[in-house]
Amino acid sequence: MTSINNSQQGRYLLFLDILGFSDLVESKGVSEIYAVIDNALKTFGRWEELNGSFKTIYFSDTFIFYQESKGYGKWAFLDIYAIGGMVLSALLAAHIPARGAISFGEFEVQFDSTGRHQVYFGKALVEAYKAEQLEKLIGITILPSAWKPYEEQTPGIVDVFAKEGVWLMREDGILLLNPFIKLRSWYVPAMIGEVDRPYSKWDAPEFPNDILGFKFLRDKAAHYAAENNFTSPVAIKYYATICFLKDILGRDLYEWGERAALPINF
Repeated sequence: MTSINNSQQGRYLLFLDILGFSDLVESKGVSEIYAVIDNALKTFGRWEELNGSFKTIYFSDTFIFYQESKGYGKWAFLDIYAIGGMVLSALLAAHIPARGAISFGEFEVQFDSTGRHQVYFGKALVEAYKAEQLEKLIGITILPSAWKPYEEQTPGIVDVFAKEGVWLMREDGILLLNPFIKLRSWYVPAMIGEVDRPYSKWDAPEFPNDILGFKFLRDKAAHYAAENNFTSPVAIKYYATICFLKDILGRDLYEWGERAALPINF
């Protein structure tokens, strides 16, 4: 069970890394690198303004999206996993692969005694960083520290969400987040003719981002397969991610996601 003290003093945070950033710095010009970072920060900034309860810290290839106020709240858990998924989708749509982890716990953010430098540290940050580094998927994991307080208040809800395709639970208790929230939610309405085409204009920018982000992952996996590259660390990340998406989306939704990006639809 989550202790009262930890619940009152904890914060939710998403630790997110841009993958392949070192290669990007070594191979691209300053303006291209800046554009990648600026695009990512705009995505986080949009959700800071829309939600009003989270802030962003950025350094090099890392983004920390954290709950501004302390204390567990059901709303904070629901917000951070949903926003995390939509942020990742937006990055993928811009051909920026990223990987992250969501945790809950101690996380301090304050200025030093001179007021010139921002200081941030805490167990939640360390936990999320270590978890993110271990993953092979391109995507976001939700750690037990993040989902268990929610499950304690609403027993069985994590399994309910798993059946709805929000996430998959691994044997180690880590949830693998389905980042394509809008792709999943608009599938049934689209099948009965309630979603107008072109999809590029429907529920923008989130729904188009899902379609383009999903296409980016498939195209990258196909690119490595065409090169007969099945064993490099970067290729394995894309193959593992595609396997995960086929599992969590199911055949019908996966195939509809493929068709959604066709010119006739998009």
